Amino acid sequence: MRYARPVFEHLKRAAAAYAVLLFALMLTFLAYDYVRRNVSEVAEDRFDETVRTAHDVIEGQMNSYVDAMLGARALFYASRSVNREEWRGYASGMDLEDRYEGMQILGYAERVEPEEMSAFEERLASTFEDEEPRNGLDVRPGGERSEYFPLTYLEPLDEANRVLIGYDAYTKPTHRTAMDQARDTGRPEATGRTFVFSSPPEGSRSDLALEPGLVVYLPVYRKGEPTETVAERQDALEGFVTCYLTAEELLRGIFEEPYEPSIDFEVYDDGGFTPRNLLYDDDGVLRAGEAQAPLTTIGAIGESIAPIGASKGPPDLKYADELDAAGREWSVYFEALPEFQTDGESHLPLFVFLSGLAASLALFAITFLLVRSRVRAERASEDLEHANRELEATNSELEAFSYSVSHDLRAPLRSIDGFSQIILEDYADDFDEEGKDYLGRVRAASQRMGRLIDDLLGLSRVTRGNMERRRVDLNALAMEVAGELREAKPERKVEFSAQKGLEVWGDSKLLRVALVNLIGNAWKFTEKEPEAKIEFGQDEDLSWRGHVSVYYVRDNGAGFEMAYADKLFGAFQRLHGEDEFEGTGIGLATVQRVVHRHGGRIWAEGQVGRGATFYFTLQPGLRLDPKRPQEEAMSK
Repeated sequence: MRYARPVFEHLKRAAAAYAVLLFALMLTFLAYDYVRRNVSEVAEDRFDETVRTAHDVIEGQMNSYVDAMLGARALFYASRSVNREEWRGYASGMDLEDRYEGMQILGYAERVEPEEMSAFEERLASTFEDEEPRNGLDVRPGGERSEYFPLTYLEPLDEANRVLIGYDAYTKPTHRTAMDQARDTGRPEATGRTFVFSSPPEGSRSDLALEPGLVVYLPVYRKGEPTETVAERQDALEGFVTCYLTAEELLRGIFEEPYEPSIDFEVYDDGGFTPRNLLYDDDGVLRAGEAQAPLTTIGAIGESIAPIGASKGPPDLKYADELDAAGREWSVYFEALPEFQTDGESHLPLFVFLSGLAASLALFAITFLLVRSRVRAERASEDLEHANRELEATNSELEAFSYSVSHDLRAPLRSIDGFSQIILEDYADDFDEEGKDYLGRVRAASQRMGRLIDDLLGLSRVTRGNMERRRVDLNALAMEVAGELREAKPERKVEFSAQKGLEVWGDSKLLRVALVNLIGNAWKFTEKEPEAKIEFGQDEDLSWRGHVSVYYVRDNGAGFEMAYADKLFGAFQRLHGEDEFEGTGIGLATVQRVVHRHGGRIWAEGQVGRGATFYFTLQPGLRLDPKRPQEEAMSK
């Protein structure tokens, strides 16, 4: 029990400090969680946008290949009899090898009846008499069939493609199914996953290589014959425009930098995410099969608070969907790899947490010291004999302490601002624009707090020190302040006028501080006015009625609601947001203290959008209630 009482007394005296610490820590955790969630949401949005773009690119590429086939079919409808030269000319005009890298072959498979076979083979031999294919010019495979569809023309006619001249793919079930569907529907139809001849890689001993791909067939009907029904299309069939596509060339490079190495992309033919149906995988590691269930939405980043410093990793960003590829359903799968998020994004929540923790401890220390000082003052006031002396000493100590604390706050602020600048300059390449923006906000916040400290120091100086009264020309001071404002912003056009002959008895330094804040406020709140006007002078009517000289600073700027006039002169009180007008809310509180030290009064009148007027006196004895003019203005 003897130890409990001191602890209880300590907690009772320092309750405010611990309350501040608890509140600051709560804000720190909220800020940390907000930044962590925001970083995750930004990564998810970036992943969504990248996937949607890639999805559109795939569909666009397939459509471009189909358009090339439609152009080839139009060649048959525009010509009486397409020959090899016309076919080669069309392929050359399309710039086939450069614009359509995934198209291994653009060919034509002619429909040949059994009784036409001899004539067809003779025509094929005469067409390629100068370029004898490796396998001869017979229709392959042999055997008797009701109809044949040998490849008659194809481009580019390189070493890998020559072997297919005369080849009849209709004998293969996969190709027959696609060709029959194309014939009956009139639309392009693709085979399932198959293998396409291509040139072997460098250093290979083989003459040809096989790559995963697909073949697309587009029917060509005889001109002038009806094709309204399936039966009519079957009778009118003349052949097929054939397109052999290699999956590697077709799907490679759909991502633009910087996303290509940080997102895994896999494509599967109809049938699910199995290696047997794989068409394309850009990194050789199959990830789609690891999914526990089909994915229908992007991302789904966790909502629970992660351990401190951790963030939801890119592997949670996954997307699976189906798309139509010339009559076939492809399953596409995207997954963000660990390098999808930059170091700046992943470390930013921890940086915010540590900064908030440091600020919380600093606030606790400041509040605790202030509470301790207050306790000391309360204890000193118990001695009635020395009450006045102790109270004066305590107030002086508090002023000195505030001044010292304001100075001590600069060191951590300089560290935050300086290290943030170093990070931005030395590690700029490691951050994306979002990370740079966050660090910029940290710097802006620390600089704003520095300005607050400067204003607090100014406010502290106003209340400290001895006054040195002498004759002061207010007109000269006002013109000097206006001149400095013009030099700071020469682009602004402001009409400024100051009444001459206004001499007062007061402290010139303090009066200059007051005019700097009053005229500076008028300058600031008129910056959105095309014709800004600021006026300084003495109000003759109020001076006569109050029996004390009443001075004013008037502008035609943003103004304010009279209902909030009493709040204008409180420290940190602002009637406008920082996005409208910058400032810390200390200026008018400083002016009020200057006026009060001279024994005067200060008040304000204004209307929103019609400007404001600040009145003040510099000596006691005002026989006028400042609230009366305010109430009259509000009633109007």
